[in-house]
Amino acid sequence: MANTVQRTILFLIADTGAGHRSAANAIRNAIAVISQQEQEAWQAKQQQHVGGIEGMAESVMSPGSSEPSTLLALPPPTYRIEIVNVFEEYSRFPLREAVKLYGPTIRYNPKLYGRVFHLSNESSRVAAVKTVATPLIHKGLLQLITSVQPDVIVSIHAMLNHVTIEALRDLHLNIPFITVVTDLISVHYAWFAPGADCYIVPTERAKQLYLERDLDPERVRVIGMPIDPKFSRPTESKEELRRKFGLAQDVPVVLLVGGGEGSGGLQEAVRAISRARLPVQMLIITGRNKRLYAHLQRTRSSLHVPAKVYGFVQNMPEMMRAADVIVTKAGPGTIAEALACDLPIILSGYVPGQEEGNVDYVLKNEVGVLAHDAIELVDTLRLLIKPGSLELRRWHENAQRISRPRASFDIAGTILSFLPPLEKPGIWQTALWRKSRSTLLAPLRADVRTRAALRKLPRMSRVSFLRSPVMRRLAHLRSTGLSYRRAHIIDIDQKRDK
Repeated sequence: MANTVQRTILFLIADTGAGHRSAANAIRNAIAVISQQEQEAWQAKQQQHVGGIEGMAESVMSPGSSEPSTLLALPPPTYRIEIVNVFEEYSRFPLREAVKLYGPTIRYNPKLYGRVFHLSNESSRVAAVKTVATPLIHKGLLQLITSVQPDVIVSIHAMLNHVTIEALRDLHLNIPFITVVTDLISVHYAWFAPGADCYIVPTERAKQLYLERDLDPERVRVIGMPIDPKFSRPTESKEELRRKFGLAQDVPVVLLVGGGEGSGGLQEAVRAISRARLPVQMLIITGRNKRLYAHLQRTRSSLHVPAKVYGFVQNMPEMMRAADVIVTKAGPGTIAEALACDLPIILSGYVPGQEEGNVDYVLKNEVGVLAHDAIELVDTLRLLIKPGSLELRRWHENAQRISRPRASFDIAGTILSFLPPLEKPGIWQTALWRKSRSTLLAPLRADVRTRAALRKLPRMSRVSFLRSPVMRRLAHLRSTGLSYRRAHIIDIDQKRDK
């Protein structure tokens, strides 16, 4: 479409678990829906406008033209969206490898992870981590930002906020930076880095933690957890969905979910329900855990309870609305999705530290319980599946009360509000960037060429080269040169403002 403006949105994530990417994808999908609605509304107005002109007996003619005037508002922008795993693609060793320890740690030693979470959850510890991490990711962030050239940056990972704001200061470009918090209650200190333009949080408790850190109250917004827009759309009735999945209509359905990676005590929960011979039928979702999926498929016939086993699914809203109760670990995304489907929750486990608050959220809002072991799980299910269970009805009503199924649309709308107006150029088309880009990009391009050359050398030769006096001197000159360039750009900008 002629004269259409494109705006670029950069999402910063890390694949430590599946939640951060899922949140970014949810917002991206919401933006896609909003964009389609904007385009359709503009097209409808255009057709109405043209049709109105053609139907006029006396049309207003443009000066010097034989055609009627068809002046219309500019078409809405299109949105280019980039979702980048920053630690994997733009950080250096050992930071890149250290981040990969998250998955094995929460799987094999969750208590250790919980201790690290609590010990690091204060200002001085976050500052220390930033000091160590910045040299290992700073230039990568500069390279990422200057190559993507975003109109707005959205961070969906706590450890990326401080270092990204530092990189933006070095670029001295006024690019809006937004933090989307994806923890319900246990919000780590690193989430709230001073200098962001907006902080989007999922709960009032998260907002209180923000305010306790003496940050600008005008910049925080309680919107909810970003979940896929599919959860805001109606589905078929419970009866039709059960027919679709081959489930009995008169037997309660228990949905068992292990998260994107299929963890969270899923196999133990299946065994417990089977051993108890509860009068239920199970929908089991193993996520990306192919080994567990294969094992449950092999042993399904030996279970004492009817069960259907799925791997990673794309129709979670239908699965949830076919069920009567969900058994899951305390991941914030799955909790928000269950609430959007008015589904009572039995928590089978949680990650110490960041998911502890999620358990409190479920309990205090009376939408579910935490089953500490198999006995509690079975006893809770027995209570809920009784015909006319008052507990089940109460949890169902409370879930309706606190759910935010359209949170992704509201978050997307907030992000889009920070984009430049249609009639104004983006920051990357301004005179300031044209003046400063050569001095800023030269060292980045040199780094890329140097790294490419080093990769061709044997490992020992590479280490010797990097430790040589010449390279140390070049590194010193480059760092002082960056500081000079930053000061020079600030001076240019201040003179321009005068």
